[in-house]
Amino acid sequence: MHRSGIIGDTVQSLGFLSRLPIPRNWLDGESSALKASLRAFPLAGAILGLLAGLALLIADFLHLPVLACSFIAVGVLIAMTGALHEDGLGDTADGFFGAATAGQRLEIMKDSRIGTFAALALVIVTALKATLLATIMQRTGAGYAVMALVGVEAASRTAMLVLWYALPSARPGGLADNLGAPQWETLVCALAIGFGILAITIVPAGGWTALLKALIFTAALLYGFAKLCMAKIGGQTGDTLGATQQLCALAVLIGLVSAL
Repeated sequence: MHRSGIIGDTVQSLGFLSRLPIPRNWLDGESSALKASLRAFPLAGAILGLLAGLALLIADFLHLPVLACSFIAVGVLIAMTGALHEDGLGDTADGFFGAATAGQRLEIMKDSRIGTFAALALVIVTALKATLLATIMQRTGAGYAVMALVGVEAASRTAMLVLWYALPSARPGGLADNLGAPQWETLVCALAIGFGILAITIVPAGGWTALLKALIFTAALLYGFAKLCMAKIGGQTGDTLGATQQLCALAVLIGLVSAL
């Protein structure tokens, strides 16, 4: 049974966004419960970022190279989510750039096989995230890198809700379509939570300049990706929401590193 309140919504969100061993009786399988919990996506992302940050600290304690520490943290994130968002990024890359019509693109995005565009997108984005995280470790220390992970994962899951709210569904019957777009009040609440977490975690390392750059880069990327989604498939799908998380996480990291 779904427990009301922000804590219950966070647990419900973690049950959807991750493969963490959450007791089944803490979750509600009804789609209405998930839709009601969307405001807690940033909090769920922050928890995942913190857990990945703990893995980074352990690796740093073992005196592993900073790049190895950052790859371990990224790997833990992938393991915790079951590559949910990475799968969306790969499917989106294959679909958007592997076909000529919107219908063909949507069919490719449903295919579980990995094509050339998906492989390249996953390698490039994952490598960039790990490299930027390693740079933060080098310039500010492991503690601030953990804080950055928390902020990045919270903000990027907020960005998912923005795209979900702003664009129409491109695939009738899909998960995002069945749930329906977030309510305006839900989006505003998620934005407030996501911004608060981002500010608390980014400003100590890079100051207000880092926060401003992170917001500008993320907003620009989100706007451009939304335009691309409309041009390629006429809206959003669950895959494009996953791609949004990956790309906006990258944008926040770029903003922070550029300010250090």
